[in-house]
Amino acid sequence: MSYTLIIGNKNYSSWSMRAWLLLEFLGVSYEEISIDLYTVSTNDEVRKLGGETGLVPVLKDGTLTIWETSAIIEYLYESFAQVWPADKALRARARSICGEVYSGMSALRNAMPVNTRARFNLTGISSAANADINRVVQIWEDSLTLSGGPWLFGEFSAADIVFAPIATRFQTYGVKLTGDASTYQARILSHPLMVKWLAMGKAEPQVIPLFEEQFSAFRVVNPDSNNN
Repeated sequence: MSYTLIIGNKNYSSWSMRAWLLLEFLGVSYEEISIDLYTVSTNDEVRKLGGETGLVPVLKDGTLTIWETSAIIEYLYESFAQVWPADKALRARARSICGEVYSGMSALRNAMPVNTRARFNLTGISSAANADINRVVQIWEDSLTLSGGPWLFGEFSAADIVFAPIATRFQTYGVKLTGDASTYQARILSHPLMVKWLAMGKAEPQVIPLFEEQFSAFRVVNPDSNNN
């Protein structure tokens, strides 16, 4: 297998984080190509590399190109069973909660764009963003109760990877958690692969001014316009 992973800035790209964590977790060999996000040429650069939508991440397996994070996860699952829980019922639940992240939680994303090295105080939280936060906490607590932990479905899997950027958002914006949710957030942030990713993001020289500002839930932005 000859993989190439095309991603964006590590400090700002939540979807890139997910694809990178997955490949690292699987221990496969790959070439990494990083594209600066939110520039006038970003989308064209990604398209030239085979990403049809112009968004990152993109995975290339030889001559085959896969875009969309969910598709990348499923493609790798066909070769690496550890991507998802072994139990059929847990696997179905894992895919269900990840689907919520793929298709929803837009209020949370608008309120808290990813900036892993920054520390802000979240102000003016909307009821919609607060509902998304509460839903994440419920998912974490229910999944940990069902599986017995220490990860969402017992063993570390794609489900933990999909929720990893949300854990960084909670850290960046000072969202206070308690109980099992707080313990789980600390666990995912201290995972060796997360520690490595966060350190690389902190060391990046690139700065995207838009995401270095304090945000509130009432400010409408599109933080994932270069990500999928």
